[in-house]
Amino acid sequence: MRGLLCATASLMMIAGIVPALAGEVYVIENGQGKKPIAVKKETSALAAVPAMSDGKSNQGFNYGALYQLTGDTTRVMRGHVDAKGSIAIHEGSRPYILYVISGSGKLTLNDEGGGQIGEITYKPEDVIVFQPNTLHSWSNGDSAFEFLGVELPAPAK
Repeated sequence: MRGLLCATASLMMIAGIVPALAGEVYVIENGQGKKPIAVKKETSALAAVPAMSDGKSNQGFNYGALYQLTGDTTRVMRGHVDAKGSIAIHEGSRPYILYVISGSGKLTLNDEGGGQIGEITYKPEDVIVFQPNTLHSWSNGDSAFEFLGVELPAPAK
């Protein structure tokens, strides 16, 4: 739980520093004599995601990695969904923390058959924590949905 709280706080701090579609990513490292230095990192552009791996269609969804920790499976991601866009039902195999920068809409929770079993309305500054293998989909409102996400390592078994 402590790790989750630290990751959430870190994500909120990153969200305040890194705009959704522009800006830089800086990693603070220990330099010579353990003096902290800021290292500017290259980021990938957002790429269109027209469909999920199982072929289900998305509408206006773009996604990309901002940074991956060296030697780790923790990645900082960013995403954009156009106004009135959507993300098809999907699940992730790892824990994921999402911070809503802008936009609002519905996050649907789904059962294995794709049926809706729950729903929340998301809005700016919400933090949504996904446990592994939780089926969900997104239906965006009248403005673009911008978010930052942190994909965490899979839980130890």
